[in-house]
Amino acid sequence: MYIYMKSYYLSSKLLLVYATILLFCNPLYISAEEFKKIIFDEKPGFISDFEDLNSVKYDLSDLSGKLILVNLWATWCKPCKEEMPSLDRLQGKFDKNKFKIIAINLDRGPKDKAKKFFLDNNIKELDLYFDSKNNIPREIKALGLPVTILIDQEGKQIAKYIGPADWDNQYFTDLFSQYLF
Repeated sequence: MYIYMKSYYLSSKLLLVYATILLFCNPLYISAEEFKKIIFDEKPGFISDFEDLNSVKYDLSDLSGKLILVNLWATWCKPCKEEMPSLDRLQGKFDKNKFKIIAINLDRGPKDKAKKFFLDNNIKELDLYFDSKNNIPREIKALGLPVTILIDQEGKQIAKYIGPADWDNQYFTDLFSQYLF
């Protein structure tokens, strides 16, 4: 009887530890494949500039004090275009004065293609920016698109997400919310 109770006690403790790990250490609402694409690595943000539709130049310092999600994309990139509506919905969940998604188009040439894509897909929450010289992808050593970078309020890169994402996933809303002051 003593051995049975000791075994029961030990297995119930083990089960409790496992449940705690599962609950607090494993985000159940994000797939393992998506989690592998997130690289948490704090380092200085990129210094290259980008421009808006009116060719006004910006850099990250112009947005200091905000949590920034920088999405590098192109109109020729099918996964980029597929994730854009969910990025737009994600921006709609947050105050742009605290959290801003910067969609930086990397197409070379006229800005009309990207502008038309935003209009055709009813992208209204995101502001459109451009880096037609592709300085940002070179600076951050992006090997493909899309690439999304999380920049904190002080201009430091917190994380990088490689590849397309379902930005409607609650995991991302919770992740970005924890960085807002």
